[in-house]
Amino acid sequence: MVKPNSLQSQRGAYSILTVFVLMMSMGALGVLAVGHMAWEKTRLQGVADLVALTAARQMANGPEFAEAQAIALANGVSANDDLTIECIIDDAPTADCDNSITSRVTIVRPVNGLLVFFPNREVTVLAEATVAPTVVGSVSSGLVSVDTNQSALLNGLLTALGGGAINLTVAQWGSLLGSDIRVDLLALSTELGVANVNDLLSLNVSALGLLQDALVVGNADAADKMEVEGILSALSGPLNNVNVTVGDLVALDLSGRTNTTLDINLGQLAQVTVLNAVEGVGYVLPVSSGLLNLDVGVNILEAPQVFVGRKMPYKDPIATGRTAQVALDVRIRQPLNINLALVSLSALDLGLQLRVAGGLAEVNELTCRYPRSSNNMVMTVVPAVAEVCISDSASNLNTTVGALECGAPADILDVNFLGLVNAGVTLAAETSLRSDPVQHSFNGVAPFSETIELSVGETLGNLLQNTELDLGIDLPFVGPLISGVVNGLVNLLLNALEPVLSPILGLVGNILDGLLQVLGVDLNTVTVNVDSMDCQSVVLTR
Repeated sequence: MVKPNSLQSQRGAYSILTVFVLMMSMGALGVLAVGHMAWEKTRLQGVADLVALTAARQMANGPEFAEAQAIALANGVSANDDLTIECIIDDAPTADCDNSITSRVTIVRPVNGLLVFFPNREVTVLAEATVAPTVVGSVSSGLVSVDTNQSALLNGLLTALGGGAINLTVAQWGSLLGSDIRVDLLALSTELGVANVNDLLSLNVSALGLLQDALVVGNADAADKMEVEGILSALSGPLNNVNVTVGDLVALDLSGRTNTTLDINLGQLAQVTVLNAVEGVGYVLPVSSGLLNLDVGVNILEAPQVFVGRKMPYKDPIATGRTAQVALDVRIRQPLNINLALVSLSALDLGLQLRVAGGLAEVNELTCRYPRSSNNMVMTVVPAVAEVCISDSASNLNTTVGALECGAPADILDVNFLGLVNAGVTLAAETSLRSDPVQHSFNGVAPFSETIELSVGETLGNLLQNTELDLGIDLPFVGPLISGVVNGLVNLLLNALEPVLSPILGLVGNILDGLLQVLGVDLNTVTVNVDSMDCQSVVLTR
């Protein structure tokens, strides 16, 4: 028989156990609800991160961000969720998405409490991503191929450095300067033993070593590299004889360190390296064309630069690089085909001074869009000013300071009148040409190259042929018996000279146009080379 007290004890124990089980169940359900909330938040955070990264890669498509919206929908964001995508500048939302480099994504999602006694709650997640678009390129002449005179000029300039004579062929120079091997500046930094691209700028290294290491990290196959390697070997004497500072070759403004791929074209790097190596080294190139003989003294005042820049909010310019600055001191000699009775002439022998300096290239806008074929870059080219003197000399020819100062009129030929009177013909002329700054918009995926017509549309040949000439005669005292005859002959000679001299100057200008092109200068057009434009380097910042 069970005693009453025992039954009561059992009932009490069951009650305690029931309460304990209920409490444990409630706790487990609470943990489940909290876990569900945490899981939902983690999953939603991953979606927000993905949407923010997508939006940052297409800032110019904001504030709509169609691609990012599509990514959100594809990853489970529904009409019940509150999705906000904003452009951010200085940690504040802005409608100026073109100047923003940061996207902010906020998603608010209602989450069911699972049980009637657990209330529905909202999960809020936030993500920010920042893109730092970068551009690498250069502005130079539209050099399609290298001709004989251009090849001779480059050979002469490098030979003047010392270390042995250089005799590269036209084809070899064309292969080097036209090389499209891609070189990543980050990989080049590592190869040269520096920590990053910013430290690379202060590196002083032999011109040969720089180009050889660039070739090592280039993305070409072995056969293409072998051809360029052979050319660099032929240039090893002079290029190993001079050091260059990388910062003089590359105008870099990244506003901080970077892990972004920065591709540069090996041909362009070779051109700026060679011209930097011979900067300040004078060389006189003899050029002949029919009866015309020129001695062209060439001095590279400043070599052109490759520009590298990163977009930041309201940063303008994003990147800046100078174009080539060149001085030419030219001696022109040619027999003149002028037949005047009672007048005999020596051959023409005149001096011409030309300086091309002051050009800049600026990247003003860099816009990343989807599809990438609609990426956009806006650039302003400030053309160099070409200044010409026909005089005995120009005192500041080999500087980049001030306007070119023409000297006294040049003595260009000797003349004899009547077999009795010896005199000298003088010529003075000066002219200049500077196209207006040109702003151009480019669309597309790098690498690409585009030629821009300058506003003046003038070649040096046209400029010189149409220059107003101030001719004079240094005539000694002539007695009254023959002065009338001599003065008449002087007028005949002066009237005959200008129609003969102008075409000669035009031909000289055409020859100099070609030489300037291989030095990176073109008065009529400029070629913009965009080696890389990176819109993919995006990082989560929040």
